Amino acid sequence: MNNDLNLSAQRLTRGALHTVRNGRGALLQCLAGTLWLTQEDDQRDIVLEAGEEKLIEHDGLSIVSALSDASFLLLRSPRAG
Repeated sequence: MNNDLNLSAQRLTRGALHTVRNGRGALLQCLAGTLWLTQEDDQRDIVLEAGEEKLIEHDGLSIVSALSDASFLLLRSPRAG
């Protein structure tokens, strides 16, 4: 079994989008810049600055948008079932 954890940051230029489908339970960590997160069935707009994180709470479509050049990690945990 390989126990190495290899995480790769994703980068977005200002105005670029990243879509997440059925991401409930995933943790979005903003490493640099400013991100805007919107989730299907959630009327809140969530803005994350470097060092902040937010748990995606809904399945369906979530959109991560870069309000400035940004990098982030999206950490998904395995679902029971």
